[in-house]
Amino acid sequence: MHLKGSGPMIKQPNYPSSPTETLPLLEPAHLFQAIAGRSSSTSPLAGWARELGDMHAELIPFQLGDILRQRNPAGEQIHAAIDRAVSEIDAWAARNIPRMKGARTHTHTLGEVISRIAKIYAVTWWTVLHSADSETRHRAWFHLGEARESYAEMVDEIRWRHLQLPLGWTGICRGTE
Repeated sequence: MHLKGSGPMIKQPNYPSSPTETLPLLEPAHLFQAIAGRSSSTSPLAGWARELGDMHAELIPFQLGDILRQRNPAGEQIHAAIDRAVSEIDAWAARNIPRMKGARTHTHTLGEVISRIAKIYAVTWWTVLHSADSETRHRAWFHLGEARESYAEMVDEIRWRHLQLPLGWTGICRGTE
């Protein structure tokens, strides 16, 4: 849909009509490899996923202490870099991922989804490496597994043309959440 005066229309190329055809999205295993820095993919998504994984890992110390309650320039810079990476992913997705008429729209953009998975990945690994409580470690792994399955379902739904991703919007400014 294009509203008069709402900016340029994005021309969408032909897209797969069955789940056996490919989309330029990372498969779940490849997304996790990219976040972990073990991907050889040349996809820009792999690079952004790695950056997001690293940035979310850098934020963990801020989330653990009193630093989070204070305005911290380093933490704010990391948040701003995360926002930029999410925006770059969303711009890429607007050019490369199908938007089908009649398909329901996901609640989050591709950048938000990948950022959230990268955060869950970083926090899970931190928990596994630092928690002495086996139940806490188990819950962390379980949550990561749920995120992986949800991402896999999202990719399948897009492939089947049942789901489209919102285009995204960066908002007015950070800190108004």
